Order: sequence, then C-alpha cells, then structure tokens
Amino acid sequence: MPVTSKSRQIITIIGLLFFSFIGVFFITATEMPKYRSFMIFFILLILSDFYLWYSVKSFICKQTQVLKYSLIFFYWLSLIFSFIFFIALFIIDIKYWNYLVRTYLTASMLLFYAPKIFAILCLLLADLVRLIKFSYTFIFKRNKFCQKFNNARWKPLLYFGNIGSLFIFIILLRGMIFGEFDFRVKKISIEFDQLPAAFDGLKIVQISDIHLGSWYGKPPLERAVEMINDLHPDIICFTGDLVNYTTSEAIPYEDALKKLQAPMGKFAILGNHDYGEYVIWENEHEKNQNMIDLYNFEKRIGWDLLLNSNTRVQKDSSFICIAGVENWGKNFRFPKKGDINKALSGINRNTFTILLSHDPSHWDEIISKNYQYIPLTLSGHTHGMQMGIVGKNFEWSPAKYLYKHWAGLFLNENSAAPQYLYVNRGLGVIGYPGRIGILPEITLIELKRKKKV
Repeated sequence: MPVTSKSRQIITIIGLLFFSFIGVFFITATEMPKYRSFMIFFILLILSDFYLWYSVKSFICKQTQVLKYSLIFFYWLSLIFSFIFFIALFIIDIKYWNYLVRTYLTASMLLFYAPKIFAILCLLLADLVRLIKFSYTFIFKRNKFCQKFNNARWKPLLYFGNIGSLFIFIILLRGMIFGEFDFRVKKISIEFDQLPAAFDGLKIVQISDIHLGSWYGKPPLERAVEMINDLHPDIICFTGDLVNYTTSEAIPYEDALKKLQAPMGKFAILGNHDYGEYVIWENEHEKNQNMIDLYNFEKRIGWDLLLNSNTRVQKDSSFICIAGVENWGKNFRFPKKGDINKALSGINRNTFTILLSHDPSHWDEIISKNYQYIPLTLSGHTHGMQMGIVGKNFEWSPAKYLYKHWAGLFLNENSAAPQYLYVNRGLGVIGYPGRIGILPEITLIELKRKKKV
C-alpha cells in the first residue's frame, strides 16, 4: 500500500515523539537515577509498540478515513501518555503533582498498554511458529510438501490476540469504574486458648493500604468510615501505607478519618510507602519533616502509631498487648526498619499479643519461625494485586506468585500452639485505580476464647 502524505506526517510525528522520549530518558537517567529502571521499562514498551504497529497497520489503513485516523490516534495514545508522563516527571518532581493527574495519567498508560502486551505476546508466538516453519522449509527445501508452507503469520492466533486485548481493555475499564470503591466486609472468627476471658468476643476491625494519594475525593472514604463504624468495633488496627508518596496526600482526609470510632483504641503502623522513599527530596531535613508531619497527622486523627513498640489494652482486671513493627520486607526494594525485639520489649511470652506488621513476608521469614508464641499477626501490603478470580471455594491472584501468603487467614502448621496470620486485601489502590475480583476490604475479626472440653 502506498504511503500517503498524511501517513508520512503521522509517522514523522510519532518518530519525533519517540526520539524525544529517548532524549528525555538519557537526561532523566543522569539527573534522576531513581527513575532509571522505570524509563528502561517504558522504552521497551514503546519498542514493542512499533513491533505491534507493523502487524496491525495494514488493517487500520484499509478503514474509512474517519475510522482510520481514530484508530491511529487511539493506538498511539499510550505513547502520548508515556511521553507526557516522563516529560512532566523531568520538569516537576512527582511529589508535587496533582494527585488525580498522577493517578489517572499512570492509569491511562496501563489501560492502553496492558491490552497491547497481550496482543504482542500472541504476535511473538505467531512469529515463533513462522520462524519454525521457515527454518523447516529452508532445511528441507527440496521437499515439495515443505515448499507449500505459507510463511505468513497464523491468522487465528492474531485474531485471538486482537479479541483478547479488547477484552482486557474492557475488564480494566470496568474495574476502574465499578471496582475501586466497591468496599466489602470480610468477617472471621478465631478461637484461642490463651485469650483472657474478659476479651472473649473482642471485635477488631482491620484496614490496610488506604493510599490516600489515589482517592479522587472524600465521599468514598466517608462511606468506608461509616461502614466501619456500623460494625461497632472495640479496636481498629491499621496496618500501613496511609499515603502513596508524601504526607500532604493525607491532609484533605483528616476530618473523615477522625470519625472512626473504637472505644478500646485505634492502632496503626507504617508501610513501605509511608516513609517517603519513592520521591526525590531536596535534602534530608525535608524528608525528615515529611515523617514528622505523618506522625503528627496520625496523632491528630486519634491513631496510636506503634513504631517498634507496644501498648496494653485493659478490660476489667485483664489485658492484652498490641505490638507494632515498622516496615520489614523480604524484597530488597522495601525498607527493613522493623525491629521485632524492640516491638515486643517488656511483653511476657504468656501475654496474649496481637502483632501488626505491614508486609506478610515478615511473618513468613521471621515471626512464624522464631516467635511462635505470638498468636495473631495482622498484615496487608499485597492488595491481592487488585485483580484475581474469586469463587465460592476458590480464590486466585497473580499475587500468589510473589507472596506465599497474599490474602486471607493462614495457620502456622509448624507451631505447637495455634498461630495465625491475616492478610488484608487493602482499602485503597496504587498504580491501577481499580479492582477486578479482589475488592477493597474491611476485615472484622472476632476473637473467641476456646471452650475447654
């Protein structure tokens, strides 16, 4: 098909965008090395963009004038979003971005790139088949049967890739519209021998991973707060990641969070996002001030922030302990600030203790092996990857390939006394502003004293 002048203009514009993007990468990689890995990742995506384009352009160019240019525009929209994102990242540090712009710009990139990735995988498979057929024909070229092989890509595989990518786009869009704030209450009951009789029937609400930098307004959070209060919890435990990048994201939601009610206390810990590690600070003082602002914020909303520390919850003449560690993650990308010995300092081994630890890998690697006298640990962090398949007796998410314990209640089968971990699926979102299957969670945990037979 001959290339028209308009097509040349479009290709020229796309080429300029691409090479400008490469230029921005090299500048950014020098000036902001923290973002280097992200830039390399997106350059790979853009190269795949061109790879896929040469597969679909003949189909697009056959369409009517209006449809053709509409398809061209939507195809390259992901590249445009990527270009805008990294140019903006170079000009303005991400901590100063408007929260909605930051959230939905990255979401738009995901919305358009994820379907393309599926189509590209199918295209790669089709090219692999074509390569095998070509190699076979080349080696046995005298064989008449082999000479009849058609080296074109296998069309059913290409159709599957195109239809599948459209399906993924629709699912992702639906998750953004309907899933992000579809809060669900999970109710569980756990029995313990060592639970003091006075605490039999204790109601704990666990929430985690609110990520206030991803919320577009107060009404959804106010609705979640109302749902929590309607459960009439005795204790509320928050297991980290209040914000995405900086404490300033939390300020607009102070009044809403103040309304949370729990007569025996509201306890919180920090998650990996709460330390301000994902932005570039002008100096150490600015970073430290961000943490001080977070401490003051949680104090103002009535949360008892446990920084490798513990506290007692008294009822009648009995008490239990709530201990909280700072973030400890097995993955090298996440800070290891948690000090379990410091967090448990002063607690008798026979005292019923609830441990708050943001990352469930801490329980896997440390708690379940060396601190089996801690009966219950509450974690979050995984979000259940915000997507998965949920059935009546079945639940699957890609998170299971990253975390041994990624959501729900788990029992340590190697412990002499019952030892449990509960991993909350998170109330908010990060990256993709939506949820598919794995919905935002409010956990109601009722503790029961095991009756002696």
